[in-house]
Amino acid sequence: MLATAGLAAVARASPAQDYMLYCMGCHGEEGKGVPGKVPQLAGSVARFMRTPQGRNYILRVPGAANSALSDAQIAAVLNWLAARDAAAGEVPARPFTTAEVAGVRHTPLTSVLATRHEVVAALAATGPAPPQEY
Repeated sequence: MLATAGLAAVARASPAQDYMLYCMGCHGEEGKGVPGKVPQLAGSVARFMRTPQGRNYILRVPGAANSALSDAQIAAVLNWLAARDAAAGEVPARPFTTAEVAGVRHTPLTSVLATRHEVVAALAATGPAPPQEY
């Protein structure tokens, strides 16, 4: 049984590996996105995580809502990205839990850009905010 448990631990990907496999193709190695097409994650995730509205938004964007990653993996990837933001000077955010992700992400946004504009405007009123546009 111990050998099986060890193999399961080895087979599990780290958040960095999950990012590489499931997110990097669009958002890029450094999370900078593609201007006008794919949103920047670097420097943005921790900012979205500052408020309930921002947390709800980032969990419901198509890449999270429709991801093949589990709720636990989504939480781990977003927390890993937020930790990178914190290392770059952003205020550390309260980490996502699997339960929080599970309770929100399976209801995708119907109007991603309009919701983003509302959320970013609200964040800008309380401190640094992610870019309004992709």
